Amino acid sequence: MANEYEPRQAVRALLVAQSEQEVLLIHTLIPDTDTLIWLAPGGGLEGDEDPLAGLKREVHEETGLQISSAEGPVWQRRMKFRLHGKGWDQSELFYYVPVTKFEPDNSHNPAADEQDIFRGFRWWSPDDIAAAREEIFVPLKFAEHFQRLITQGVPATAWEVGR
Repeated sequence: MANEYEPRQAVRALLVAQSEQEVLLIHTLIPDTDTLIWLAPGGGLEGDEDPLAGLKREVHEETGLQISSAEGPVWQRRMKFRLHGKGWDQSELFYYVPVTKFEPDNSHNPAADEQDIFRGFRWWSPDDIAAAREEIFVPLKFAEHFQRLITQGVPATAWEVGR
């Protein structure tokens, strides 16, 4: 049925360039609403995939970077959305991954529908995100949560970050 939302577990990586205190975000099109958004690399877990294994796979597919570990989860959220006509009730965990700034490459992504909606990468500081009034970030208060993460460090339990 068109109005049903399928449950989905997802993971996202906050790839933070330590010296610059910038996070790598992906610019992508949500074709169902013709909306452009910025979000952290990641996606749905496959079957009973372990969150860290899924995070490693997603980061490599979406950025070309091979990661070996992550801290957290540091953020969590749940939201319902539609993508390519399908409804998802998604629970997301965000992990902190300190990195050296690199040139991302999405050519490793095997999902053609994701390649079609990909628009680019950008490294963002909290101030740049806060100043980008015309852009949509996911979660919506990304700048606030990212600044808190930089200031307070990795939390003992994941912060709820909302839509």
